[in-house]
Amino acid sequence: MKITLETIDDILVHFFQEKPPWVVSTGKSGYNNTTRYVSVEDKKYILRVYETHKDASKVELEHEVLVKLSEGAKLPFQVPVPVPAANEETLVRLQDGSNRIACLYQYIEGENPKFESREVVSSFGLSSALLLQAMEKIKLKQPFVYRPYYEIENAYPNCPIEQVVKWCSTPPEEFLEYSIELKKISDQIVHFINYVPQLKRLPHQLIHGDLNESNVLVGNDHRINAILDFEFATQDLRVMEAAVCIAEIAVKEPNPTKLHEKIHIYLAAFSSVVSLTPEEKDALPLLITLRRLDVFVHFLARYLDGIDQDHILKEQIVKTNDHLYWLEDTGRQLLGLEYK
Repeated sequence: MKITLETIDDILVHFFQEKPPWVVSTGKSGYNNTTRYVSVEDKKYILRVYETHKDASKVELEHEVLVKLSEGAKLPFQVPVPVPAANEETLVRLQDGSNRIACLYQYIEGENPKFESREVVSSFGLSSALLLQAMEKIKLKQPFVYRPYYEIENAYPNCPIEQVVKWCSTPPEEFLEYSIELKKISDQIVHFINYVPQLKRLPHQLIHGDLNESNVLVGNDHRINAILDFEFATQDLRVMEAAVCIAEIAVKEPNPTKLHEKIHIYLAAFSSVVSLTPEEKDALPLLITLRRLDVFVHFLARYLDGIDQDHILKEQIVKTNDHLYWLEDTGRQLLGLEYK
């Protein structure tokens, strides 16, 4: 559902009480949210409208994490700071009949990086570890909303895992050309579920859970200066944070030699802050696979809910399948990298 300028004005009045000469512009926006850039006098803000859910508890938990990080953690990068409305709440319900949730955040300068240079990848490894270290110390009042990644069968209530397997086994006509790829994805999901009891014994803590190129910013020095989008923060495996990051590096790098180098750089920086146990290291290839499977199920759920068109899901099928083949070939080699 599109958002009108009138609706945006109605939202901003909650934060600024009366209408000053604000300027609203469009810019980069993700799959899950609508984003607008707001300038008010000499200050800049980011307006976010959540498109995939209307659950205030999810946003309240996200904001509690952000506030505690910004107030209590001495990090070498910024995190978004939610702006309170006149009623001191940090979320607003849209009055356009959609009941969507909108929030305002202080703007952070920077650009989304490409995981190409040594400097960026190393900074990504260090920043993700420092964030993980800081989040371990956070005590939340809000109950967790999202389940751990390894509970993939419970992650999407509207798209249960049995339905996913059935859909992959007998895809609709417009997806028949991807039957082989979907069969492989389905087999991997079933295979993964058998390992869940072992994974549950690994260390758990609060993690970000969605670190990628679009959720970090870099400055002119090619170092991470901000980490964004804590929407999916939850209690999960500690090592899952690293697995998500490596999965995102891998999906963008087709050259095996360069990919191995990037993974080595990432893990060297990460392990300078966080020391993984041998069991966590052993689980990395499986959890990297899990990240790609979870992304696929996420986009399948969006497609079945009518949010995305078929070309978006087809793109994810190809990405997931390519990633699974890569892990089959190099997963064992990944364990041979020299990280602490």
